[in-house]
Amino acid sequence: MAHILIADAQAWAEPTKLQVTTFDAALLAQVESQVLTRLDTAFDISTWLDSTNTPVIVKSIISMFYVSWVYDKQYSEEQRDLNQYAILLRAQVESLMTGLLDGSIVIDDQPNPSDSPVFYPTDASSALAPTLTDMSLGDAKFSMGRVF
Repeated sequence: MAHILIADAQAWAEPTKLQVTTFDAALLAQVESQVLTRLDTAFDISTWLDSTNTPVIVKSIISMFYVSWVYDKQYSEEQRDLNQYAILLRAQVESLMTGLLDGSIVIDDQPNPSDSPVFYPTDASSALAPTLTDMSLGDAKFSMGRVF
C-alpha cells in the first residue's frame, strides 16, 4: 500500500500544469524505496506501512520526490531541459533527508518513549500505605529524623 495519497502529491503539483489523478505504481514504488531505505538507517520504519501511519514530513518528502520525477517525465525531452521546479523539489527533498538523518529535523508525530520517563514514586505507589520497609509509599510528605 502506498505511503502517500493522491492529495499529498497534488499538493506539490501545479494544478494548471499537472493533475495527479492516479499514481504510476512502478515509479511510486521506486521513490518510496529510495526514501525509506535512506531513513531506515536512522529510524524504525517498520510501522510506516501506509499513509495513515507514515509521519507527515516523510509523506511530504515522498510526495515531492514523486512529483519531481513526474514533472521531468512529462516536460523534459532532453536532459538539458530538466524542469526547474522538479530540480527545486529534489533539492528540498535532499535538504529534508539530510536534516532528518543528522538530527537537525525531528519527526514530531512519532511516539518517542524517551519523551515520557517513568519515575518513582508514581501515582500508583502513592495510593499504597507506607510500610516499615518502604516509607516512601503513601502521600507525599516531609519527615524529620529519618535516615535515608
